Amino acid sequence: MEKRIGIFGGSFDPIHSGHLNIATSAYKEFDLDEVWFVPAGHSPNKNENQMTSADLRAEMVSLAIEGIPYFKLCDIEIASEEISYTYITLTKLKERYPDKKIFFIMGADSLDYFERWHHPEIICQKAVILTAVRDDMDITVIRQKIAEIQSLFPAEIYPVSGGKTDISSSSLRQKLSEGKTDNLTMLPEKVRVFIKEKKLYSGNQS
Repeated sequence: MEKRIGIFGGSFDPIHSGHLNIATSAYKEFDLDEVWFVPAGHSPNKNENQMTSADLRAEMVSLAIEGIPYFKLCDIEIASEEISYTYITLTKLKERYPDKKIFFIMGADSLDYFERWHHPEIICQKAVILTAVRDDMDITVIRQKIAEIQSLFPAEIYPVSGGKTDISSSSLRQKLSEGKTDNLTMLPEKVRVFIKEKKLYSGNQS
């Protein structure tokens, strides 16, 4: 039987409960067998000098998903020297795992410029797209945007209705840079301890 795999990419700098909530909602709502977290390697959209190193971000993901059997860490991007374009990642995954049905999990805000991504037509060909909708978003507007994209590309796109935790990694980095390492309930406890031990985000990142 064909396994249904969610692919959830991001910088995860750091990973937080919002990421885990989205992944859990996608897993439950779309009957996925697993969700693979894919930390970004060489991101086309971010300055790598301002990002935490890939091995540390991957370790934070491992700590966050430890003990959850249907969550996995996938290092396909951080192990590559290439720019981490989504269409390349999905193409590689489809080649390696032709027997798996791939669901690509992304934020609904990215729908606004999805047609300007590198080769969106390949993304639509390789995966079903699941789009996480935040509380402050109008689902009617989201559905209209989905229809617009489907008029351009043969795409399967569905909103993920749960997991609407409005947390940003950048706001967490800001708090951590200010020394607020305690009582950060949106960070998994093992991740919070790891950040404190490694002195990550301690005043040099925002």
